[in-house]
Amino acid sequence: MGTFMLVAAIGFVVLMLGMQVLVRARARAMLGKPLPRLSGATGTQLTQAARALVYFFSPSCGACVRLTPRFKALSERNPDVHVVDVMQDMELARGLGVMGTPSVVEVAEGKIVGYHVGAIPPEVMARFT
Repeated sequence: MGTFMLVAAIGFVVLMLGMQVLVRARARAMLGKPLPRLSGATGTQLTQAARALVYFFSPSCGACVRLTPRFKALSERNPDVHVVDVMQDMELARGLGVMGTPSVVEVAEGKIVGYHVGAIPPEVMARFT
């Protein structure tokens, strides 16, 4: 039984790491791509903005609990920063290929120029302060 548990644990870890690699690879593949057709008010603003930042969060995301207030405060100071609850706007999240939270998508002139999943580099927020 001990060997089975060890193999199961290793399999689980490999699966989780593989999922992380897949999410990050798909995020990198989005770079430089034109924005897809996006619906809703935020979608319209993104397609018209010279540059914008979209922060996606989920209320059940542990990491988002710390980040969301910072992004909400930033969005109050900068109209080009959008805070999106994936549970409230799943269509926008799907349109931009969000597969996990927290995620940040940077947009410039109708193209995706940055895509960050998980930890958000401080320089990303600094570009929008």
